[in-house]
Amino acid sequence: MSDDSQDVDNIDRTTVFGSMGIAVFLIGAAASYWAPGFFPSGSLFALAGVLILLVSVTKIIAGIGCSVLSILFGVSFTIIGINRLFELDLGIVPGIVIVLASVLLLHSINRLRKGQIFD
Repeated sequence: MSDDSQDVDNIDRTTVFGSMGIAVFLIGAAASYWAPGFFPSGSLFALAGVLILLVSVTKIIAGIGCSVLSILFGVSFTIIGINRLFELDLGIVPGIVIVLASVLLLHSINRLRKGQIFD
Protein backbone atom coordinates (compact mmCIF):
# COMPACT_ATOMS: atom_id res chain seq x y z
CA MET A 1 0.00 0.00 0.00
CA SER A 2 1.34 3.43 -0.86
CA ASP A 3 1.39 6.35 1.54
CA ASP A 4 -1.36 8.12 -0.46
CA SER A 5 -3.81 5.26 -0.09
CA GLN A 6 -3.05 5.00 3.63
CA ASP A 7 -3.87 8.69 4.04
CA VAL A 8 -7.21 8.17 2.30
CA ASP A 9 -7.91 5.12 4.47
CA ASN A 10 -7.19 7.16 7.61
CA ILE A 11 -9.54 9.95 6.55
CA ASP A 12 -12.39 7.56 5.71
CA ARG A 13 -11.93 5.25 8.69
CA THR A 14 -14.36 5.73 11.56
CA THR A 15 -12.56 6.77 14.72
CA VAL A 16 -13.57 5.93 18.27
CA PHE A 17 -14.78 9.52 18.58
CA GLY A 18 -16.88 9.11 15.45
CA SER A 19 -18.45 5.96 16.86
CA MET A 20 -19.15 7.75 20.14
CA GLY A 21 -20.74 10.66 18.26
CA ILE A 22 -22.96 8.31 16.26
CA ALA A 23 -23.99 6.53 19.48
CA VAL A 24 -24.89 9.82 21.22
CA PHE A 25 -26.89 10.95 18.19
CA LEU A 26 -28.76 7.63 17.95
CA ILE A 27 -29.62 7.79 21.65
CA GLY A 28 -30.98 11.31 21.18
CA ALA A 29 -32.90 10.34 18.03
CA ALA A 30 -34.40 7.25 19.69
CA ALA A 31 -35.39 9.26 22.77
CA SER A 32 -37.01 11.86 20.53
CA TYR A 33 -38.93 9.17 18.66
CA TRP A 34 -39.90 7.40 21.88
CA ALA A 35 -41.10 10.56 23.60
CA PRO A 36 -42.23 13.07 20.96
CA GLY A 37 -41.96 16.63 22.16
CA PHE A 38 -39.23 15.76 24.68
CA PHE A 39 -36.62 17.64 22.64
CA PRO A 40 -37.44 21.06 21.17
CA SER A 41 -37.67 21.35 17.39
CA GLY A 42 -34.22 21.62 15.86
CA SER A 43 -32.34 20.09 18.76
CA LEU A 44 -31.44 16.92 16.84
CA PHE A 45 -30.08 18.98 13.94
CA ALA A 46 -27.99 21.03 16.37
CA LEU A 47 -26.82 17.90 18.19
CA ALA A 48 -25.84 16.21 14.92
CA GLY A 49 -24.00 19.30 13.72
CA VAL A 50 -22.07 19.80 16.94
CA LEU A 51 -21.12 16.12 17.07
CA ILE A 52 -19.92 16.14 13.46
CA LEU A 53 -17.83 19.25 14.14
CA LEU A 54 -16.39 17.79 17.35
CA VAL A 55 -15.40 14.58 15.59
CA SER A 56 -13.88 16.55 12.71
CA VAL A 57 -11.85 18.78 15.04
CA THR A 58 -10.72 15.76 17.05
CA LYS A 59 -9.57 14.00 13.86
CA ILE A 60 -7.65 17.10 12.77
CA ILE A 61 -5.96 17.41 16.19
CA ALA A 62 -5.08 13.71 16.11
CA GLY A 63 -3.43 14.21 12.71
CA ILE A 64 -5.87 11.92 10.91
CA GLY A 65 -7.45 14.63 8.78
CA CYS A 66 -11.07 15.02 7.76
CA SER A 67 -13.00 15.96 4.70
CA VAL A 68 -14.31 19.43 3.94
CA LEU A 69 -17.67 17.80 3.34
CA SER A 70 -17.97 16.62 6.94
CA ILE A 71 -17.18 20.12 8.19
CA LEU A 72 -19.75 21.55 5.76
CA PHE A 73 -22.38 19.11 7.04
CA GLY A 74 -21.50 19.93 10.64
CA VAL A 75 -21.78 23.67 10.11
CA SER A 76 -24.99 23.31 8.09
CA PHE A 77 -26.71 21.05 10.61
CA THR A 78 -25.64 23.27 13.52
CA ILE A 79 -26.95 26.43 11.85
CA ILE A 80 -30.22 24.77 10.83
CA GLY A 81 -30.70 23.40 14.36
CA ILE A 82 -29.97 26.72 16.05
CA ASN A 83 -32.26 28.46 13.57
CA ARG A 84 -35.12 26.11 14.51
CA LEU A 85 -34.36 25.98 18.24
CA PHE A 86 -34.40 29.73 18.74
CA GLU A 87 -36.92 30.44 15.96
CA LEU A 88 -34.55 32.93 14.37
CA ASP A 89 -36.24 32.70 10.97
CA LEU A 90 -32.96 32.99 9.09
CA GLY A 91 -34.30 32.38 5.60
CA ILE A 92 -30.87 32.90 4.11
CA VAL A 93 -29.44 29.72 5.70
CA PRO A 94 -30.63 27.32 2.96
CA GLY A 95 -29.21 29.65 0.33
CA ILE A 96 -25.82 29.72 2.03
CA VAL A 97 -25.79 25.92 2.30
CA ILE A 98 -26.73 25.56 -1.39
CA VAL A 99 -23.97 27.96 -2.47
CA LEU A 100 -21.32 26.25 -0.31
CA ALA A 101 -22.37 22.78 -1.47
CA SER A 102 -22.41 23.94 -5.11
CA VAL A 103 -18.86 25.29 -4.81
CA LEU A 104 -17.76 21.99 -3.28
CA LEU A 105 -19.52 20.05 -6.05
CA LEU A 106 -17.90 22.11 -8.82
CA HIS A 107 -14.49 21.77 -7.16
CA SER A 108 -14.96 17.99 -6.93
CA ILE A 109 -16.04 17.75 -10.57
CA ASN A 110 -12.96 19.73 -11.59
CA ARG A 111 -10.73 17.37 -9.59
CA LEU A 112 -12.44 14.37 -11.19
CA ARG A 113 -11.74 15.78 -14.67
CA LYS A 114 -8.06 16.01 -13.74
CA GLY A 115 -8.11 12.39 -12.60
CA GLN A 116 -7.73 13.19 -8.89
CA ILE A 117 -10.09 10.64 -7.43
CA PHE A 118 -8.44 10.16 -4.05
CA ASP A 119 -6.42 13.34 -3.65
